Amino acid sequence: MTDEDGLLPVGLAPEGENDDDTRADAAALFGIDLGDGSAASIDVDADGGEGATTTANSNGSAPSVAGTGNNSKRKSPVWANFEEIYEVINGSRICTKAVYKMCKSTLFARSAAGTGHLRRHQKSCRIKTDQRARVQSRLSYNPDGSVYNWDYKPEVARSELCRLIAKLDLPLGIGETDAWEEYIVRAHNPRFVKTFGLKKVIGFRLIEVKHTCENIAEKVACVIEEFGLPDKVFSVTLDNASSNVKTIETLTPMFAGYLGFEPAPTPSDPNKVKYHLVHQCCACHIINLIVKSGLKRFKPYTENFRTAINFLNSSNQRIALFKNFYIAKGVRPRKFGLDMDVRWNAIYLMLKHLLPYNDVFSVFINSNYGSTLLTAGHWYIADKILEFLEVFYDSTVTLSDVYYPTSPLILHHLLDIITHLHESSKDQNLFSIVYPMKLKYLKYWKDIPLLYSFAFILDPRGKMRGFFNVLIIMQQKTGFDYSSYYGIVKTEIFKLFNKYEEKFGAARSQRRAAQPASITGKRKQAWGRIFGGPGASGVVGPSPVSAPSPSLSTSAAACELSAYLDSDNVTAYEDDFDLLLWWRDHKLTYPVLSIMARDIMSVPVSTVSSESYFSLTGKILEERRRRLLPEHVEMLACIKDWELGERRLQHDVVNQELVDSFEHLYLDEDASTSGAPSTSTSASVASTSGGS
Repeated sequence: MTDEDGLLPVGLAPEGENDDDTRADAAALFGIDLGDGSAASIDVDADGGEGATTTANSNGSAPSVAGTGNNSKRKSPVWANFEEIYEVINGSRICTKAVYKMCKSTLFARSAAGTGHLRRHQKSCRIKTDQRARVQSRLSYNPDGSVYNWDYKPEVARSELCRLIAKLDLPLGIGETDAWEEYIVRAHNPRFVKTFGLKKVIGFRLIEVKHTCENIAEKVACVIEEFGLPDKVFSVTLDNASSNVKTIETLTPMFAGYLGFEPAPTPSDPNKVKYHLVHQCCACHIINLIVKSGLKRFKPYTENFRTAINFLNSSNQRIALFKNFYIAKGVRPRKFGLDMDVRWNAIYLMLKHLLPYNDVFSVFINSNYGSTLLTAGHWYIADKILEFLEVFYDSTVTLSDVYYPTSPLILHHLLDIITHLHESSKDQNLFSIVYPMKLKYLKYWKDIPLLYSFAFILDPRGKMRGFFNVLIIMQQKTGFDYSSYYGIVKTEIFKLFNKYEEKFGAARSQRRAAQPASITGKRKQAWGRIFGGPGASGVVGPSPVSAPSPSLSTSAAACELSAYLDSDNVTAYEDDFDLLLWWRDHKLTYPVLSIMARDIMSVPVSTVSSESYFSLTGKILEERRRRLLPEHVEMLACIKDWELGERRLQHDVVNQELVDSFEHLYLDEDASTSGAPSTSTSASVASTSGGS
């Protein structure tokens, strides 16, 4: 029973109730006829305390009441905050209503109701007033007294979320979940958007003179200085054009502010210094060069397919016949796009979408061409070519993404590619194709870049023991001795960590025990190969690395890095592993090493994502915008890129256009969604394959 229900049996009306109901209830329960209130006014507090002045007749009739009329004195202090309103009823002046002075609310005030409801209203009103006062104290006012509109500030929301997590001991990642975003958007702020660490275009400058290393370096330096980044650049990723290599040589001293340099004297130059700047060549560009070195030998095997597709697409009447033929065979009719000589992955996509239709396609082409153009042998070769190119295509797609670290993956793909080339070279039909590709691979990747090795070692599943096994496999596939390289990497990673210790050593806080590792693994098959396959009892390779000599590192640095390398490898290889999240969860255990890992993991091993912006500007500089100034092109490119970044659609849009140019060619769709690839699509193909 509620508080208000408890008032009714004794004739007390709760706030807002009609006194007629009170009288009727009292008469039904106790046989007391209160009439209209003139003969039975009771001044009783809700708790039966002060103010009770009633006497009951022995015959059970209405009690006589003292204190009614104009001269009665209120004993409850609550009346000091209410203004009494009187009415004359049956010749008597009776208080029927009370107005609360603070909020001007009118309440029932007949004596039968008591004062309990008045006290409750007074308490509630004071609480609401205090709350409004606190809100008003946080508001900002215009000069005319009006209040500023509330403005959502992401930094305030982030700060308050951190306070909430700390107060309630919530999971640290709750603010990154879709459920949290949905709750905030629906219940509190429709403008709320989760923020991500985005790779954004900050400069898109026109070089109106010859593209020499000096002119390129001047433009890059201008953008870096404009945004105040000279002491914040850790790595630069470019393709291996000679002008780009010389550009980095020119810019490297400018970027030395982040980690500095160290003496590296030589007999010819005793004052030479070594800068800690990682210049990275585009991995997808190298994959493109590797494939193209053997692709020209594929051309005779794929020429008949190009002829067949050209024959089909050259006549609208023939396309209509082809459509009817497909419908009669119970197959959804479609056209097929041609590959482009400038990009190898277009050949892969052409064959990928053509092979599932080999039976009906061959029958129609051979019947209408006038001779047997496609045989079972052609389709067999096409299937082999597709299978051969799949490894390179998958590596290109994986290493050109922007929403997960690619540097820890590159060594796995190097293993995939060299293993694939090594096995394919055993096939006499493929030997002449594979041989030049393997030579190209060794030209660029026989000497493994240190960044690839550092990133692999800083993956808690790899470390030095896994890295040792990788080198053993590489040695078996390439025939090159990597024993000395292992020692070089071990020395260099401690040297690099020394620089981080000098710069960020003050960030070291009290260490805590390492937290349980997240479920890890993106390359389940590759990890199995490295550690002996599924079901292996443990890692192979040398014992955990010991701390280097004092000349290489301070004791604190050696302790932190060695502690990481000596700890057990993470052995769960599931696909939902988040490497950056693992390092964030362990930043208290490895405060300096986690900073170094973050920098190395953030290095893109491909320039595909940046080159794709040249395709993006192909849509900005179009027929309706032929007089845009260079600075306007830069503004539009940056705005579009940032908008795509907020929706996590950077670069994915370009990839999807490439796939769509081959996939969405169905003849039963509208003309707007089918047809041959456009000029802009061709540019997308160029950017996706890594450049030439």
